[in-house]
Amino acid sequence: MTEKTKLQKVLTDLPKSPGVYKMIDGEGRVIYIGKAKDLSKRVKQYFQKDYQHSTRTRKLMENVQDIETIIVDSDLEAMILEHNLIKQLQPKYNVIMKDDKNYVYIKITKEDFPRIQLVRKIEKDNAKYIGPKTAAHKVKETFKVLKKIFPFRHCGLDIKMIQKNSSNKAKHQVLVTHKVLKYPCLDYYIKRCIAPCIGNCSIEEYREIIKNVENFLEGKSENIVNDLKEKMRRYAKKKEFEKAVKVRDKIKKIEQILETQKVQDTDQTNKDVINYCITQNKAYFNLFQIRDGKLIGQENFILSAQEVEEDQNSEVLSAFLKQYYKLATDIPKEIYLPHSPEGQLEIEKKVSIIIPKIGLKNKLLEMSLNNARIFADRNKPSWKEESLSGENALKELQKILKINKSLKRIECYDISHLSGTDTVGSMIVFQNGAPKNSLYRKFKLKTINNKPDDYKSMEEVLTRRFSRISLNYTHKEYILKKATKKDTKFIESNNKVNLKTTDRAFYVIAKGKEQIGFISVKKYNDKVSELRNLWIKKKARGAKLGYKLIKEAIKKSKLKRVYISCKSKIKDYYLIAGFEEIKKIPEEINKHKEVCYMVYDTYKHKDDESFSQIPDLVIIDGGKGQLAVAEDVFKKLKLEIPHISLAKRLEEIFLPNNPTPILLGHHNEALKLLQRARDEAHRFAISYNQDLRSRTFSKYR
Repeated sequence: MTEKTKLQKVLTDLPKSPGVYKMIDGEGRVIYIGKAKDLSKRVKQYFQKDYQHSTRTRKLMENVQDIETIIVDSDLEAMILEHNLIKQLQPKYNVIMKDDKNYVYIKITKEDFPRIQLVRKIEKDNAKYIGPKTAAHKVKETFKVLKKIFPFRHCGLDIKMIQKNSSNKAKHQVLVTHKVLKYPCLDYYIKRCIAPCIGNCSIEEYREIIKNVENFLEGKSENIVNDLKEKMRRYAKKKEFEKAVKVRDKIKKIEQILETQKVQDTDQTNKDVINYCITQNKAYFNLFQIRDGKLIGQENFILSAQEVEEDQNSEVLSAFLKQYYKLATDIPKEIYLPHSPEGQLEIEKKVSIIIPKIGLKNKLLEMSLNNARIFADRNKPSWKEESLSGENALKELQKILKINKSLKRIECYDISHLSGTDTVGSMIVFQNGAPKNSLYRKFKLKTINNKPDDYKSMEEVLTRRFSRISLNYTHKEYILKKATKKDTKFIESNNKVNLKTTDRAFYVIAKGKEQIGFISVKKYNDKVSELRNLWIKKKARGAKLGYKLIKEAIKKSKLKRVYISCKSKIKDYYLIAGFEEIKKIPEEINKHKEVCYMVYDTYKHKDDESFSQIPDLVIIDGGKGQLAVAEDVFKKLKLEIPHISLAKRLEEIFLPNNPTPILLGHHNEALKLLQRARDEAHRFAISYNQDLRSRTFSKYR
């Protein structure tokens, strides 16, 4: 019997019942498993001539030589059987989640004095499970923090209450079995456990601790804080001040942790936000858990997705939803998704699916997508080990952008902040299509104070980066020299100063014979010097010649540390030049009201290998607005460096003076190169922002 005849017979004999079907290749291997309410109807769809199959499904059908079916009594049984068979057989064309042995759950036991444990699987023991969690080390870190606030136990002792004592001073009677360690243990002595093992607390007191831990893990932190504040007030009223202080310290620790909260949503509905990206036959998923309006957790998952194309992914999303929520212990009311999954109606029987296009909900999805991309980059093979695609991508990108020079050095810039705080910028460098980590640079923003302003942030980063290039290359024709008698009229006519009596050293900058500007240095002693009288001709302003004047004057004066004063409205100008604001002003300097005092340390501004090189292309993370900022900066600095922006949503490439963006196919090598650079800049910026916040947080712990 030929394979074609064999398949025709199978199709003829298919039952109209719920069940599971297995597609088998010529070597007898199961390459795909699916389930259906009606096996006959579903399997025959694969063989319909006019049915629109994805590229992946067409490749699957080219290899199918036989089909086997298993009949069950209900669609639910079919779903369970399908899941178990996929897990067991790992078919090539199924989208399969990474082995669930890698996941952990937080287990709260069902005992008189419950334990909180980290486990690999769920058992039928009436315990409460929270998960799955994909990073055991993160859960352990969470436990460390929680034990400082809530003294719960995690030992292996079995403890039962025998008799509760009514007296506050007497210990309760408990029975301890399964004595795997000496008790009370070290946790008791360092105040990390309340020690129910020696009858130090009642069942009610201990369960209040466990309930607070549960609430914390579920994002119900306000309830904990409010309960603790009420408890503190009761102790204070009874004049039990030592107890009140301990409760106050717990409140402070909790509030410090809550300050790291990323997302605040006025909509209190419990929801999961899910987004993903597909690369190299794998789907990388990011999931945000938002409970009571707060982001309480983030998880990342990897699914194998053989032959799946990025624009044909409804099956991938559906597979993830089914597999994850079979493992999950906490199902929300809503799920935000980037698009409709396959079998959406079936999924919506259990939960409401929302596919937002604008507003906060869509921003949450974009944030989830960014995290999925970063997760993918951390897990996929090194870009350096990829084939010659990097070199081909560079040539294609050069052709698309119509740039004459080879793109040997590409720089990409991004901004990161948390609601406007700890704003940072990143600069990453690709050399010959591969990342060059040693040339990466990060910027702690100086002109942005606790308010989100991506445009101004990008302007500061680009100005700080490229003003150095401008000073070294485009301002070569401007010469700085010490002022002579010939310069007296020029200086005195533009400044209220008498050069015959002044104790300041003046420097003049000129282009050829034309005097352009000047600055002075007043030296009080070997340690204290001050820059004064900075002035540039009106027609030459805006090109950052003032920066050249400042740095050349400092260099010629051989100063290591120099001060300057300015009005608050122009403070940003000097911050970008490298000055830092100070509060303690040297006694020698005349102090004026409503004036900012700043200092410039030369040891902080040494020559930098990365900043000394000129890129062949600059990529800005963002759309038209961010590109306009870059255009303005390059124009002011008189630099002609090719620059573009890459917008995340549709992966649009924006070019200067071109209102129509370039759209490339998902598989285009040039686009993939741009995405890699953009995602790497985003990752580098986020990691620096997180580092700054963790340092700030650690100061108050």
